[in-house]
Amino acid sequence: MRLCFSVTVVCLSLAVLISFPGALLSQEKTVTAEGIAAVTGDDADSMLKARDEAINRAQRRAIEEGVGTLVDSETMVENFQLLDDKIYSHVKGYIKGYEVVEDNKGEGGLYRVKIDATVALASLTKDIKALNIIKERKKNPRIMIIYKEYIDGLEEPGQITQTAMEKKFLSKNFPLVDKAQMEAIKGRDATLAISDLSRAAALGRRFGAEVVIVGEATSSLIDSSRPYGVSVFHYEGQTSGKALDVDTANLLYSESVSTGRVSGGGRVPVAKDALAKAGEMMADKMMKGIVERWRSEVFNVTTVQIIASNATNRLRKNFEKELKGIRGVQSVDERSWTNKILEVDVKVDAAMWSDFASTLENLKTVDVELTGKTQNRIDVRLDEPITAAQ
Repeated sequence: MRLCFSVTVVCLSLAVLISFPGALLSQEKTVTAEGIAAVTGDDADSMLKARDEAINRAQRRAIEEGVGTLVDSETMVENFQLLDDKIYSHVKGYIKGYEVVEDNKGEGGLYRVKIDATVALASLTKDIKALNIIKERKKNPRIMIIYKEYIDGLEEPGQITQTAMEKKFLSKNFPLVDKAQMEAIKGRDATLAISDLSRAAALGRRFGAEVVIVGEATSSLIDSSRPYGVSVFHYEGQTSGKALDVDTANLLYSESVSTGRVSGGGRVPVAKDALAKAGEMMADKMMKGIVERWRSEVFNVTTVQIIASNATNRLRKNFEKELKGIRGVQSVDERSWTNKILEVDVKVDAAMWSDFASTLENLKTVDVELTGKTQNRIDVRLDEPITAAQ
């Protein structure tokens, strides 16, 4: 499912083009950007590979800055916009030229370069509009919100904070898990999910969510007064929350907010107003934080979880060795290996994500069969490669 700019934003863009036909079409921007890559060996080929990766990352960061002049982060959040991987896989189409101004020659095991790059904003604008700022890889992920809330230390069953957050997310066109489905979640499940991200991820998978936001909110009386004989209550709402990727149970974003003083007549209504305000504030921060994290993954590096079955010790070692040798792979971290089930986290350049699964199927020392794929997870079965003699 594709995510598009609002009609208003598109119309404004066209108005700018009509008003200044020559200005934008010839627009270029020179930016300074840095790229860093790990040096995986001590030979010349490893050094060249690291330098290539560092330059490529610097170029993509230059493009990101160019995009930032066209589409600010607020606009991205308002319209739930994320740039498609295709833009960052066509670096040469947007970088008209670059000069390496700093090069550390791989000192300390990290190859670091700084470039002055000329970004062709006209070409970038054209392609962004042609793509309508789609983010195909995220596929319009559904969000699930689980909150526990308390008033003066006592649990509040009304889900005021959660409801306020859901309304905010829906107003920005973020798809949410159907609330009727979530009625099946028991209080104990919610409590455990808040304290254990792996349980939260399991709940997300159960209800078909790709992102789960869990947290707690409190509303506490901080003062009361009786001006002119009328009781006025002063409450403060506080909330904390974490957003996680359901596929990997990795933390996407965490935040805490405080409403400050919320005042009014009637103790319970004011306490609930403080919870609602805290929910709205948290939703705003969460939306921006999640989108920025997704944008960072698209522009720079994304973490992919690979679950491999039939992973004998030999196949496991060969598989991990080949993963580390794939160009664009930044790191390979083994999480577990039990009963021939291997779990690894692989950080890859976002530009190569769309072809990463097919790359795995063409390894030399391990036969890899793709058995499943979601946003940030790939399931495979390992086997010994079939040789010509066989």
